[in-house]
Amino acid sequence: MKGVFGYNILMIQVSKVFPGLLLLGLVLFSCSEPEALKGSGATVGEPVSVKEIPGTVRIKKPLVWKIGKPGGTWYDTYKEDPKSYNPFSNLDGTHTIVTNFLLDYLFDYDTDTRSWKGFLIDTFEVKVDKDKDKMELICTLRKDVYWSDGVQMTVDDIVFWYNELEGDPDIYPVGAQGQYVQMNDGRKERILVEKIDTFTYKYKFPRIVQNPVLMVNASNIVPKHIWEPVKKQGKKAALDFWGLNTPPEKLVGNGPFLLEKYVPGERLIFRRNPRYWMKDEQGNPLPYLERIVLTLTPDTNAELLKFQKGEIESYALRGKDLATLLPGAETNKYTIYNGGPAEGYPALIFNQNPQTLPPEKLRWFTNPDFRRAISCLIDRETIINQTINGLAEPLYHIISEYNRFYAPDLATPYSYNPDRARELLEKAGFKDRNGDGFLEDTEGKTVSFEIMTHSQDTVLHDYLNIIITDLGKVGIRAKLQVVDFNVVAQKLLHTYDWDCWLASFGFPTFPEQWYNVWRSDGNLHYWHPKQKTPTAEWEKKIDALYEQLIYTYDEEKVRELYYQFQKVLLDEMVIIPIFRRYTFTAVYNKWGNVNWDIRHPIGDGYRKVFLIGNE
Repeated sequence: MKGVFGYNILMIQVSKVFPGLLLLGLVLFSCSEPEALKGSGATVGEPVSVKEIPGTVRIKKPLVWKIGKPGGTWYDTYKEDPKSYNPFSNLDGTHTIVTNFLLDYLFDYDTDTRSWKGFLIDTFEVKVDKDKDKMELICTLRKDVYWSDGVQMTVDDIVFWYNELEGDPDIYPVGAQGQYVQMNDGRKERILVEKIDTFTYKYKFPRIVQNPVLMVNASNIVPKHIWEPVKKQGKKAALDFWGLNTPPEKLVGNGPFLLEKYVPGERLIFRRNPRYWMKDEQGNPLPYLERIVLTLTPDTNAELLKFQKGEIESYALRGKDLATLLPGAETNKYTIYNGGPAEGYPALIFNQNPQTLPPEKLRWFTNPDFRRAISCLIDRETIINQTINGLAEPLYHIISEYNRFYAPDLATPYSYNPDRARELLEKAGFKDRNGDGFLEDTEGKTVSFEIMTHSQDTVLHDYLNIIITDLGKVGIRAKLQVVDFNVVAQKLLHTYDWDCWLASFGFPTFPEQWYNVWRSDGNLHYWHPKQKTPTAEWEKKIDALYEQLIYTYDEEKVRELYYQFQKVLLDEMVIIPIFRRYTFTAVYNKWGNVNWDIRHPIGDGYRKVFLIGNE
């Protein structure tokens, strides 16, 4: 989806990431809280810095929600039709256009306080037995949650979903895999779920973990009374259930909106769920909106035109759109919200796989001083100013500031500095030995390589042309390699025949969400995947730190481990971050409770947005 629906349509929910689905590098996804879950690398609640952009508005924290009244229809767009409504069989993610409205989630991560809170879960408590190296997460479900057909949601729904659907490798293999924890001896043991009473249950962890809530959070829990009879019919019946031929009224959920009508190739229409559990501060039922109407609009230029004509309520701007929309904001009565830096960022990665690289390139790319020098040659400010009108900030971190252990004082020391780059290259043995203007290594091999990117995004090519020009100034011969997206995926995941890659990464809130990227045996450890034992010393350190991070619950120990983890990665420059774009969304002023930024979806996921004049 695009429009505001491109920004986590209903929630800023942080879910576990299953190893089989983690494709983060590809541009191809009031609570009784124990003290150990609290804390931050910065002061809890400290706002993340956002650059002021004239003519745009930043929401104020803490968020203030006004009381509205029911009514109004929200019009917006989506990019691609769903292939199914089934959250277990439709792994391309298109089902989420429907299920994100239909199904609520267990826990929510508050990015302002950097802490977990319950959502469908009312209260939770973590119990740790250090002597036995065991842990339990005890959860109490809200008692006011009903499925849209009137049946009350209970622990039975969660236990059935966990064991029979997500936990069944024949139904949802990536989900089943995510229910296991690796033990000290290499074995994998399952996180068990146990019913205590109608509204209370617990997760039993086979060993102590650092972030138990993250490991079990979910947003695809479905009603047992609807799905159990289908599951009993077997795998095929379960995977075929909730297909596109399912009448909308048969899609039973617990979320704020229900599917009312779907016209393939045209539109999706949602209506408010009259049984939704959430209330405003005066006890009025939410959501306020009566309907949401989404029109299929694959082309972003067409979407912009729809917004300018007033046919849709909001529009997520590209960088070039700011100059187009700013002059008309006051006259046409809309506000452009500055959402802060995006969750994604471009970065350079060098291949370090000995299976495919020529010996000289393997020597270059595995030399940390070479990678550090490349970082010192990237003029991030110039790239930002020349390609995206200054609407970004240079990036020197690879851990999200929303992580409670983020260390703001820890950044890569290898920012733009051509003189330092020359010193690092000389230290690593690179010199112009024959006077041809290009660097050679100690064996006389000219430093030359290709930087791969995909053909679908020409803006990436603009970044690279600037980088390639600056590399050439010190004698490095780099060439742009533009290939089809599918070719990029093939090279990264199968053939490993590439030199350097301009990647677009997501920004994980927790390192656990990049399990297959950070670990040397990970299949998405792009620079050298699936290692039986770590090749480089720094990778040994990262593997060891990662294991300790995942399985340490002591707050201060985890803070120090995170610090060391970041320090190694920033020093090695295995991922060379470039910048983060600023995000903007325009919304017409007829709507109240917008409260949008990159970490807060409009109106708390459209639950609290209302039509002004209805309040």
